[in-house]
Amino acid sequence: MAHRVLVVTNEDLAHTNEVPQSIRPFVDEAEEVYVVAPALTTWMQWLTDESDRAVASADERLRTVFAHMHAGGLRPHGEVGAENQLTAIADALAEFDADLIVLRLHAPGSEHENWREHRIAEKVRSHFGVPTTVFYFDSEGHVVQHENA
Repeated sequence: MAHRVLVVTNEDLAHTNEVPQSIRPFVDEAEEVYVVAPALTTWMQWLTDESDRAVASADERLRTVFAHMHAGGLRPHGEVGAENQLTAIADALAEFDADLIVLRLHAPGSEHENWREHRIAEKVRSHFGVPTTVFYFDSEGHVVQHENA
């Protein structure tokens, strides 16, 4: 099991009040968990450089994930990350030497998928060389697909 887990969360889990069971094994035994919630801008927000709403949404997402983890007995720390997920992960890895990255993404093709999520798992795996596990969530906050490192 990984000792230092970086969790990158792109989804809200609005109807779930705990860490999903499929993710628990990755974080329960970790010595330290660091969470990054990228400020996922829409394409229009990116074009107009209006990221305030995306930052506020990322902050809310981060607080929700912290609340879920705290309720499950975990003590994570973390931050809102850059809108470019690779930059957000690079910034986090500069502060936190993770031995596993867990990506929490919207299911491909879902109504909630952000344009920045397209092929992000592939990019993270090739760019950072850290084992990466991916969980894809539907709009109700349920895991619909899982890919191991």
